[in-house]
Amino acid sequence: MMTKVSIRNFKCLRDVQIGLERFTIFVGPNASGKSSILQALDLLCRTFRFNHPQQGEGEVQQFMSRGATGPVELAGESGGKAYRYRTRSPSSPPTTPPPFVQGQWNGDGWGVAASLAASDWKAWSTGPSGSPPLPLSVLLRLEASKLVQPIPANADPTIMAADGSGLHSALASMALNDPDSWQALQANLRQIIPTIRRLRHTKTVGMHQPASLLFDTVGADSLPANQVSEGTLLVLGLLAALHASGRPSLVLLDDLDRGLHPKAQKELIILLRGLLETNPDLQIIATTHSPYMLDCMGTNEVRLTFLRDDGATVCASLTSHPKYPKWKDEMTPGEMWSLFGEKWLVETEVAS
Repeated sequence: MMTKVSIRNFKCLRDVQIGLERFTIFVGPNASGKSSILQALDLLCRTFRFNHPQQGEGEVQQFMSRGATGPVELAGESGGKAYRYRTRSPSSPPTTPPPFVQGQWNGDGWGVAASLAASDWKAWSTGPSGSPPLPLSVLLRLEASKLVQPIPANADPTIMAADGSGLHSALASMALNDPDSWQALQANLRQIIPTIRRLRHTKTVGMHQPASLLFDTVGADSLPANQVSEGTLLVLGLLAALHASGRPSLVLLDDLDRGLHPKAQKELIILLRGLLETNPDLQIIATTHSPYMLDCMGTNEVRLTFLRDDGATVCASLTSHPKYPKWKDEMTPGEMWSLFGEKWLVETEVAS
């Protein structure tokens, strides 16, 4: 589990440190850095799965903050240690050698320390087991247009992509090879969207009639995916990722409330909490704009983001608000957010 993350010179995240819970939700205005935090977490975890630290440098450097004079640093605490990925400084010439020069580590690439606050970072290497130190992550940015595409006749049943591509083939593979998960997924879907009775797949008939996913609902049977609501499709895509074999242990969900009725939002949070209880290795970090979702969260699980005038993100826990002790027993998290807003983050510069 990731317990804390430090991000520097990554897009609008110039210098933030954020404590994380097993279930954490970020709220804030549009373009205030919520999605960038998820992206940075995913990149950090993925860089420690590369064969060589320089393999991911190009991908990370493209997100460097404008005007930054220092390197991009992504770091997190997990399993009692801190792990960091650092690119070369933007002022370094292209010919700068790799992280090790004449046997001495220059601080770039992978690093490990006792905590994020440590000053004695050491070079990290994969070691004999080759096991990455940070959790396997997935960043889901589901798009309804991708989720409704039918299964091509020649497609291999693979894991659904982060944008929802391949949903049908992934579900068809689950129904065939893991019927227990397939039934559990449908039960979870009915819990959130009660009008859904069951899901089923048609058979492929040549190249011109690919297999498709059908929805049997309370009002009609055999509805194709392009005739159900966006919210239903987004929930289905999320459940497909959570029930897939080889499921990542760090699931990052952007716009968790999108397309969902407030009651369905509450049911989704209840479902996710149930999955956290039955999967002790699972951690969920999400973004939302919904006070209804916040009402289902603990105040310690809510993080707020806001932009300073210089374009840098400020982030803090809802519990950091100066008036939190006064209102903690009188208001729900959603009510506190509606009352406090986010501007206080800049006014008080509260540390998260």
